[in-house]
Amino acid sequence: MDVMGDVAPTPFPLPKHILDVWVIVLIILATIIVMTSLVLCPATVVIIYRVRTHPIHNGVV
Repeated sequence: MDVMGDVAPTPFPLPKHILDVWVIVLIILATIIVMTSLVLCPATVVIIYRVRTHPIHNGVV
């Protein structure tokens, strides 16, 4: 007597909550990308501003 009934066994049975796991993984990845961009974009703008307004470029020195 088969416990599973007439369902054919698969070589890699997927858990029923696999969609939930992928949603959580995608949310975590999106959060990492957004937080990284929030930190890096202002820092890059400040670096570019500091390089462009450096006294050597303005002929002060």
